[in-house]
Amino acid sequence: MNKNQVKFTIDLLMFIDFLLIAISGFILWLVLPRGGGKLGNLFIFLREDWLFIHHWTSVLLIILIIIHLLLNWIWIKNMFLRICIGQII
Repeated sequence: MNKNQVKFTIDLLMFIDFLLIAISGFILWLVLPRGGGKLGNLFIFLREDWLFIHHWTSVLLIILIIIHLLLNWIWIKNMFLRICIGQII
């Protein structure tokens, strides 16, 4: 797998992971709010299961973001220098 394929895979995983975080957050916020009573398995899982999914997909996203930054570090550094030097000149 070349570097571009790895970057694409990481970006795709970040997008899917973000969707999971957004969906679980939406369910926790609107569908199964804290203190809202027991709705059982209304949305496949219990509230505690959605919290588990939400927390661990968030941890995974942080790890993927770190990998993404490391893979793109040279570009980030070059753009930062270009912008800073452009502001000085």
